[in-house]
Amino acid sequence: MDTEINMDKSEKKFKCFNETFPRCTFALAFSLTYPNPTNIKKRLIIFSIAIFVNSGMLIWFILYLFKCIQTRDIYNLARNITIGVLVLLFFSKMYYTTRNAKKFARLLEKITIDLLLGNDMAEEYQMIYEYYIKIGKHGETIWIIIPILLSSQFPIYAGMCNMYESLKSDVGKKYMIHEMELKYIEDIQYETPYYELLFAYNIINVILLSPNFAGFDGSFCIATNHLRLKLKVLAHKVCEALRQAKSKAELKEKLKEAIKDHQEALEFYDDLQEVYGGWLLVVFLLTSFLISLNIYQIYLSQQIDTKYSMFAISGIIHMFTPCYFSSNLIKTSEELSWDLYNAAWEDWPDPAVRKLLIFMITKSQQTLVLTGQGIVYFNMQLFISVLQTSYSVFTLITS
Repeated sequence: MDTEINMDKSEKKFKCFNETFPRCTFALAFSLTYPNPTNIKKRLIIFSIAIFVNSGMLIWFILYLFKCIQTRDIYNLARNITIGVLVLLFFSKMYYTTRNAKKFARLLEKITIDLLLGNDMAEEYQMIYEYYIKIGKHGETIWIIIPILLSSQFPIYAGMCNMYESLKSDVGKKYMIHEMELKYIEDIQYETPYYELLFAYNIINVILLSPNFAGFDGSFCIATNHLRLKLKVLAHKVCEALRQAKSKAELKEKLKEAIKDHQEALEFYDDLQEVYGGWLLVVFLLTSFLISLNIYQIYLSQQIDTKYSMFAISGIIHMFTPCYFSSNLIKTSEELSWDLYNAAWEDWPDPAVRKLLIFMITKSQQTLVLTGQGIVYFNMQLFISVLQTSYSVFTLITS
């Protein structure tokens, strides 16, 4: 009997969130942001241990930041604030996901329920599922590439520079993963074995930081795209009902079911806004600041620094991705009313049927816009505005 159950599970075309998006799930679990309400205390203990392990580097970073302020070392101050933005995002995201764990868990559970329902649908519905799941996986992949690209470039760049210096000279310059003066050990931080130990210590920081961005940010792309899936399935369900219903009673029943599905989609939108609204605002504020700082840093150095140029590009992609997925949601929500209007409603002259359809069309004219706590509206216009504002801040600083 157990064997038969396992076979049935393996034959399912659509599976739960964890199995459909395993890389996002792994990143959420590794970064201690997976919304499991039963182990919040355990995750907080592990997070506290991780912070304690990295507390030495955090203290050195803060002390060096204050030194840059005191000495008015603008270049190194800008360079360190750039890293500080990422550290701030790391802490704020951990706090945010822990605080909203129940809401986040409910959202992922709804995605799982919808995915599993797809197994019992007709082939044309499953084609819609496959298309939007594929797009969701693209979003998942983007948020694996960006953090890895951003974080790995520091040890890779330092390692390549060290290799070049060792080939050029036996006593060549040594490069840290992140260059800064470490208070109390400034004179020995580049000597063996301190340098090697500090290099390894910095790599631990990189490993801990990267999954934090891959998980929660990736889940936003997946959840936003899942709402698009729900809207398209709803539209197809109405069109199919008008085309295939054999009686008025059957049609009314199917339209009422579609209205219920639409209500569930709007509730999912509310959950989506509630879970990600605060995070979107933080992304807008810090990413805009990050882009401006990196442009300013390139201006101060009077040359293209590979690391911080990549930092600026990553910051731009960090802003572009949520704007792009949010814009796609807006487009799909606007298309819904047209999809319903283009259905074969003229084949059913019954006033009751048309009233139900008019109700759905009226309700579907609500544009589903995702906002950062109602302050900023995420769409491609916001992305353009961020780039313009970042450049304006840069010109203001340099003037």
